[in-house]
Amino acid sequence: MRPTWKCTAPPNSPILVGSPVIAAALVSVAAWLAPPTPAQAQAAGALQPHSVRTLAHLNRPEPPLQQEPAAAPRPQDVCFGKTSPGDAAISACSKLIQGERWRHSQGPAYGRRAEAHRAQGSVDAALADYDRAIKLEPKKASHYLGRGLVYLELRDADRAIRDFGQAIGLDPRNATAFKRRAQAHRLSGNPDRAVADYDAAIRINSKDADAHLQRGLIHRELQDSARALGDFSRVTELDGERMLGHYHRAAVLFEARRYDRAIRDLDRAINLSPDHAPSFNLRGQAYAAIGETRRAIQDLDQAVQLDGHFAEAFVNRGNIFQSTNKWERALADYGEAVRLKPQDAYSLYSRGLAMRALGREEEAQVDIAKAKEIEPGIGP
Repeated sequence: MRPTWKCTAPPNSPILVGSPVIAAALVSVAAWLAPPTPAQAQAAGALQPHSVRTLAHLNRPEPPLQQEPAAAPRPQDVCFGKTSPGDAAISACSKLIQGERWRHSQGPAYGRRAEAHRAQGSVDAALADYDRAIKLEPKKASHYLGRGLVYLELRDADRAIRDFGQAIGLDPRNATAFKRRAQAHRLSGNPDRAVADYDAAIRINSKDADAHLQRGLIHRELQDSARALGDFSRVTELDGERMLGHYHRAAVLFEARRYDRAIRDLDRAINLSPDHAPSFNLRGQAYAAIGETRRAIQDLDQAVQLDGHFAEAFVNRGNIFQSTNKWERALADYGEAVRLKPQDAYSLYSRGLAMRALGREEEAQVDIAKAKEIEPGIGP
């Protein structure tokens, strides 16, 4: 059914039904609404396939745009990129070194290539590149610091100390250079100088937990328990998640016979690192000291389970068995300790005592004599 169109105009409207414009418009609308003639229908049918093809063409997905090939990374970006793999960095730095246009970058490129060589364990190549870098840039502290690290890895303490000293002279606020020189002083048997360098590093950065930890270890070696305890406590304040701060503080507390506090620190250390055998070994000793034999055995069992080559843990467990007159088990643990460390006088002497308690006097005398040969002051 055709829709009915109605055109109304307000009175006095300039648009009149008899207007030629309106008449033409109405004729056009009527022609548009009229059903197609047979000829028009046939023409439309002939065009329909073309229309369908046209729509199908329009609905076809556009082919993906071809991506432009990625530009090769610039050698300077690869050479100085901190995440560049070692071989890639070495290759890129070599291009910079060999290229005339990069002559201004040769010093840094030698230094960076030296770092990559050192990371790969190529110490000779690293030293050669650091030498060239220093020749080109003699006022750059990082080159001396890097070469000093190579010497430190080679355990050449004197040369390491010299290079770290050069780095400090060029950059007196370089805490890393002080810490590395402290390591070299410690390697050369100068703990007092090592402490002085750690003091300097801590003055530069008082929140350096590692510097406090390392200084505390030296204080402990020097039997300065108060200072060692202070440094280890500072480590736990700065970084409560650092297991070694709790472990080493516990060791100082154990030596001071403050067993309960030592156990609390060791609980924390074990919670942070459940596979740290020395923490179980030390807590076992602490439990033994306060008479908690069952817990002591459990901890020492765990220590030797985690580390089957832990001779000290076998000795400590043997001592507990000896104290409870379980001589066979004590002998087994002392025997394992001797197997792991044949020249340990204490293990030999303890095994000798266990053999004597079991009536094996001849074997006992052999172990005790050998122990006294290694350490003349051992035993009564």
